[in-house]
Amino acid sequence: MIGKEDCLKALDKVVSYAKNFEVAASLRAEDLSLTRYYQNHIHQNLKRHNRTLTVRVVRGKTSGAASTNLLDDGSLRWAVQAAYENMELAGEDKDFPGLPKPEILQEVQTYVPSTANLKPKDRAEGCGVLISLAKERGLQASGTYSSAVYETAVANTSGVRAHSASTEGFFRTIVESGDNTGYADLLTRDVRDIDYRAIAEEALAKATLFPQAIDLAPGRYDTIFEEYALADLIRFFGYIAFGAEAKQQGRSFMALRMGEKVMGDNVTIWDDGLDMRGLATPFDAEGMAKRKVVFIEKGVAKGVVYDTRTAAKDGVRTTGHSAGGVGGSRSGPMPGNMFLATGDSTRGQMIASTGKGLLVTRFHYTHCPEPMRVVATGTTRDGTFLIEDGRIVARVKNLRFTESMVDAFGRVEAISKTARITRDWWSTFSSVLPCVKIREFTFTGATA
Repeated sequence: MIGKEDCLKALDKVVSYAKNFEVAASLRAEDLSLTRYYQNHIHQNLKRHNRTLTVRVVRGKTSGAASTNLLDDGSLRWAVQAAYENMELAGEDKDFPGLPKPEILQEVQTYVPSTANLKPKDRAEGCGVLISLAKERGLQASGTYSSAVYETAVANTSGVRAHSASTEGFFRTIVESGDNTGYADLLTRDVRDIDYRAIAEEALAKATLFPQAIDLAPGRYDTIFEEYALADLIRFFGYIAFGAEAKQQGRSFMALRMGEKVMGDNVTIWDDGLDMRGLATPFDAEGMAKRKVVFIEKGVAKGVVYDTRTAAKDGVRTTGHSAGGVGGSRSGPMPGNMFLATGDSTRGQMIASTGKGLLVTRFHYTHCPEPMRVVATGTTRDGTFLIEDGRIVARVKNLRFTESMVDAFGRVEAISKTARITRDWWSTFSSVLPCVKIREFTFTGATA
């Protein structure tokens, strides 16, 4: 960990080098520790330190950027000079809004010493709990256990000066029982929250529930999505539809239907970077304060997230969702802490209310071939089960789905009372989500 004082000291030096131009600088540092285990054996421990300083030099509506992994004075000067030279070669950007002014930032406690100080021995002992339980049942467990410290600092010649440090623990496993697998994980700021035995039991239960998977014909099935699976479905909205740039360019259904009913009455989705139930963070890549944004309220399209560029275009205030620093990123602003409102059901009640349907643990390799309607596709993985007459009756071979997420979220029949933080297959977002049941979800084929 670099520390707040040294992070801001480095950025202050960069800002001080500005002569006859403006400068914005951001520093991202990562200390990642990881233990990997495969088929009941720990086979790798690694530790990675990385830091990236990005400098953007601005004159009027022209800017240039450069990056370095070194923080000595010579490297800082080099980065400013390289950014300046790139600016001299760049054309004018008519939509560039200028450097943002400082905002009041809310303090959030995102750094937990118990996670930052986790040792390889501690991670090995956690993995050992799961491995021992798998061995007892003659099964094979594989997975990872990571702990990380992240630091972000931002400064510019307009007076922005921000720093945050955060921790993250992520314990995950896939348990094999012959050709069958079961999955479980836990993502947290504080590794003391991880119940290794509970995670093991969850994955073991999924791996051993019904030894022989059956074929199931493609079709439309009432489907219960566990939180892992729902994370992938929500991901498409965050990546494709809930950003201001997509709306402004007409690439999102939100551009055409703002203020209209687009989903079911029981669906409310929002982003809140200050809610401690998620991986809270006080500011974005431009150093702007995070603000809560409601995307869908009781099925009605309400809003999108902004960075300073897109906010200037619409004449509004940034919501603190820059994904790429000053000037924005190629994909525009994006949410970072999505939530789906809970309901009044339980997983057990959803199963009991299903005449014939499916229970999906999670997805694999999901994509979106048609962005406007958010038509997504992917395959189930690590536990897909057939429900008949309110009971789980069989394991099903993995299926491919192809479905419009907008249409699907108009058919949400039930939502669980509880929610948990979970990460999609691509690790794009970490969202706080419940379990949901969707009527007549479309599965278009089986996998090998």
